[in-house]
Amino acid sequence: LHSAPVDNGKARDIPPPGRDSKKSTLVFTDIQGSTATWEACPEGMKEGLNVHNIVMRECIEKHSGYEVKTIGDAFMVAFESAINAVSFALDVQEGLVNAKWPPELLDLDHCAFQPGPWKGLRVRIGVHCGTVEVQVTNLTGRYDYFGGTVNKAAR
Repeated sequence: LHSAPVDNGKARDIPPPGRDSKKSTLVFTDIQGSTATWEACPEGMKEGLNVHNIVMRECIEKHSGYEVKTIGDAFMVAFESAINAVSFALDVQEGLVNAKWPPELLDLDHCAFQPGPWKGLRVRIGVHCGTVEVQVTNLTGRYDYFGGTVNKAAR
């Protein structure tokens, strides 16, 4: 298992979606029940989070997303189009079902395979399109997004 590469944003050759047009599709993700999973299975969750991050970053790249930031196990990602954002969300869910999860994580009821299909960590994904304000964060040098579209996508 390899660690997911981290895009520090400074090396990105493409402008972040919405920087010039002020329109973007934003996506927020969050692992369902992560606090309880960390408490029940810390080693499995550590490895599982790495699997999750790899799936997320592969799908971000595949769908030309811009990783705005991560907060714990949550991702904020910006896309030029709703089609790319929704395709990303579907590929993430498929990638998570097909991922190789640590056996101790799959022993937990909420991570075990269930018809639907569900297997492994479950990730909620919110998507919203609209007007955004895009600014460089002085501390990180990365672009960040502000405004009502951010608030709606995050819910």
